[in-house]
Amino acid sequence: MESSVHLRRLILAGMLASMATMLKLFSFTTGEYSLRFYEIPLFFGGMILGPGLALIMGFAADWGYIMLDPRAISFNLMTISAMLWGFSGALFFYQVKRLKKHHLAIIIIVTSALAFSINSVQLYLWLGSGMWAGMPARLITMVLKWPLQIMLISILHERVFMHIPFSLSIKKQ
Repeated sequence: MESSVHLRRLILAGMLASMATMLKLFSFTTGEYSLRFYEIPLFFGGMILGPGLALIMGFAADWGYIMLDPRAISFNLMTISAMLWGFSGALFFYQVKRLKKHHLAIIIIVTSALAFSINSVQLYLWLGSGMWAGMPARLITMVLKWPLQIMLISILHERVFMHIPFSLSIKKQ
């Protein structure tokens, strides 16, 4: 029975990672700017599955994207950024039954700022000082995404979390 629980958890992690990969792949992207929502399934997956699978999901989502997009470059700091989204969902909200929106907002904003910083360093390594040209658009996009991320993750938690069998939980009682 326990192996089927682990299998269900792995299947759910794989589905959420592939969803994140597709959201990353089918997004508006230029050289130094992108509008993506791949972080939502990663963050939510961390909330459901915990930090270990959340890190694996972030890694798998980024590597899936790298394998599918010919413009993508292998392992870089943006992979760490994707892993951070899943890990922060797990670190602060793993198996939380009552989600407080102001706590979620704080964590989304902090995680977004950290991911933005990590991605900016990677863009600087690739583009040099040319990275600064896209900085205002990236900052505006990050701030405009916050309400949408908070709302979507809240809705997912409210409507999906309660329907996930507690048999998926590995917390010891």
